[in-house]
Order: sequence, then C-alpha cells, then structure tokens
Amino acid sequence: MNELRRDPMSGRWAIIEHRDKIDFKSLLSRKQHRKEVSKNCPFCEGNESRTEPEIYALRTRGKMENGPGWQVRVIPDLHPALQTRGAMDDRGYGIYDVLNAIGVHEVIVEHPNHSMGYPDFSVEHAQHIIEVMQKRTIEIKKDVRFRYVLIHKNYGEASAAITDHSHSHLLATPVTPRRVKIELDFAKEFYLYKERCIYCDMVDMELEKRERIILEDGDFLAVTPFPSRRPFEICILPEKHETFFEQNQNQKQLAQMLITIMSKMSKLLKDPDYILTFHNGPNTTAAYKRGYWKTIHKDFHWHIELVPRLHSRTSFELGSGFSINPIAPEIAAKIYREEEFDI
Repeated sequence: MNELRRDPMSGRWAIIEHRDKIDFKSLLSRKQHRKEVSKNCPFCEGNESRTEPEIYALRTRGKMENGPGWQVRVIPDLHPALQTRGAMDDRGYGIYDVLNAIGVHEVIVEHPNHSMGYPDFSVEHAQHIIEVMQKRTIEIKKDVRFRYVLIHKNYGEASAAITDHSHSHLLATPVTPRRVKIELDFAKEFYLYKERCIYCDMVDMELEKRERIILEDGDFLAVTPFPSRRPFEICILPEKHETFFEQNQNQKQLAQMLITIMSKMSKLLKDPDYILTFHNGPNTTAAYKRGYWKTIHKDFHWHIELVPRLHSRTSFELGSGFSINPIAPEIAAKIYREEEFDI
C-alpha cells in the first residue's frame, strides 16, 4: 500500500508510491509514451473495456453502463495514489508521521471524443462536467475519513498524464493539503480580525479598481491576481460569497466563463500547458468531528486557479520559495481582454 509521509520540518505531506514495477521508459520518454498510448486511448468512446468499471457516468438514456453512449465518465485511476479500502494506521517512524495512503483517486473523462477540449466544448457539455464534479464531491464528502476533496487538471506535455484526452482528477485525502490549509488559516485569521471574508474584499477591490479584470458577468469574476506567481495566472471566483463549489447553482454561467477564459488562453499563448485547480471548502463532515473550521461558512470563498506553464522554475524560485513573474498581472489582464500582444 502507498504511504503518506509527513516532513516535520515543513509540515508537508508526500504520497510515496510502492509499485511492483517501475516503467522507467515512460518516465524518461514521456512525450513518446503519451503518443503511443493516445493511438489506442482508453478514454475514447468505444474503449470502455480498457478502463476499470465506471463509478459514475452521464449517458444517453437506455445506453448500458461501461459501454458507448456517454457524455462524461468517472472511473478509478489505473494507478491510484490513494486507495479507498483499508485502515489509515497512523504511526510513527522515528521523527516522522506515517499513514497508509487511504483516500479516493478518480478520473473524470470530460468528453467521449479524443480531440475535444474546453475551447471546443458547448456550454451545455461544460455544464455537464461541472455537475458531475459537484455530484462526486458531495458523495465523497459523506465519508468522514476524508478531510479534503481536490479536483485538478493537468494539460500538456509537461503533465504526468498518460494521454492528452481531456480529463481531470479528483482526489480525497485524509489530511488537509498544506497549501490548502495555509489558505484556510489565513482566511480564518482575516475573518476573526475583521469579521469579513478576505475573498469578498478582493472581489470588491478588483471590481472597483478594474485593473486586473479579464471577464465578469455578475455571477463570476476572472482576474489576474495582484500577487501573481506565474505569467498570465488566472483566478476565477463567484462574486457573491460561497464556501463550497458543490453548492453553486450557476453551473451554466461557470461553464461559459471557463470556455471563454480557456479559449482566450489557448489563442493568446498558443495552446500552452496548464494546471487548473479547484480550491474548495473542506469536508465539514470530518471537520466538525475534530472541531476544525468553525467559521468556515463565513470566512472561506471557493475559487479556481488556472496557471499556464510557460517556463520552468529557476533555481532561486525552487530554493527560496519566492516566485519571479516577468509579466505584471495588470499587463496580462490587458492582453487577455484585448486578445493581442501589441500593447
């Protein structure tokens, strides 16, 4: 079984995989490996037998499960980082904390057609993807073992994906990821001091200044964050306070926002590699049992982080934790709005 190991010097957790066989060829030649897999992609419609049995699927009425006729399909990851069954077995190893890697690792296959991505999706189809993400999040949060559910998407040659067929990952963890916990702690600290949501204050400021807004529709706001760590980084969040992504009822508007934003990014940056992450409120079913996040409904505001991967990090960035962003977010927002580089 895989393990979760905690670094006592930083508080970070790492998932250590224990595989029977290491495929060095795919690790060292990822680009070629992806091309080989994509020739007979297991995520394409008609290849359902090449994946694990589906967990959930949005499909045409009357079509049999684990067969063609679906719009969005959820399956277990072939090599899951976390396993649903088993005991966590919290234990010590010298100065280190170790847990069995108990959790959930699902793949959301976003379209039956291999060549389709967000810029190609209809609003209706993107809305279906969002609704499936919400349903799976609600279902998984019923399990009190899991403190956090993280939905993320890697796109491009720099990702660890085995295929370029459009898909996202959903992972549920028995510990709160460190970066998420830092956001939750800062939001709570701000609320306890000012009795306001820090994200709501950010929305109000961005709507007033209008220097970093890419798009806003009254329901959602897309901005280049003031302290952007990477060039052309984007944050999308609801304009009204909302703690949990799965409770949002404006799926159609969010679908349109994602399609528009990702179309802009693809056009301007020549189809870049990117990471998309949903920063959601934690699992309160587990949190209340442990006495955590008592003000979470008032202090945290869910949001989406979209980061193009235009260049690798420098040694200074990796060693220090500082980011160096060569393009100011105000400039990036202007480029996104005008959809051209001639400024």
